[in-house]
Amino acid sequence: MTDEAGTLEPTKFRRIPEERPGQILDAAVTVFTDRGIAAAKLEEIATLAGVSKGTIYLYFPSKEELFREVVRQKVVPLLAHADEGVTAESATVALQGYLAHYWRYMDRDDAEGWVRLALLELHKFPDLAQFYRDEVINQSNAALIGIIERGIAAGEFRPTDADAAVMMIKGILITHVIWCGAHSHSPAMRAKPREQILHDIMDFVLHALRPVSPAAGTIPA
Repeated sequence: MTDEAGTLEPTKFRRIPEERPGQILDAAVTVFTDRGIAAAKLEEIATLAGVSKGTIYLYFPSKEELFREVVRQKVVPLLAHADEGVTAESATVALQGYLAHYWRYMDRDDAEGWVRLALLELHKFPDLAQFYRDEVINQSNAALIGIIERGIAAGEFRPTDADAAVMMIKGILITHVIWCGAHSHSPAMRAKPREQILHDIMDFVLHALRPVSPAAGTIPA
């Protein structure tokens, strides 16, 4: 969190040795999502975690390795259950479960910071960008592709390019996060319940995937 001057406020952690890696990772999430990778300073992360800069090096040999561990420990687990619905009997139910889980993932306070990192900065760090794609994006996309392909095979969804469909679905969710961040003080944004927004997104996605009626050449209502 930042104060009015834009300074990250230190968190008062208990300095118990076995808790230090977690404290450092929590502080790193805040600094990376607030400042970005390039502007993030280990000194600031150390201050926020209540440890010395030297203590960080005891656990993480570099800022880049600290970022990797943040992704492993703080991002990947949040998406770990998104593919649980793949085994649901109905692909429609599986897709609804996936969207609900991904929505909760994207509705976190730090989600806008992660989106900003992924879209605007990671390409400047090719090794980290590839790591993020492998650990987060590809894993998450694979689960959704599996649901869509199973729905197509079962006749629940119309034949379509599953990879393209995933890009469109993710685009809707990610764009919404950016839009909400830019218009967070809008009365219209505050008035609509978050669950209603999720329901609207689900309805839109499922309608787009429904089979086209052969007789009418239209998507059934």
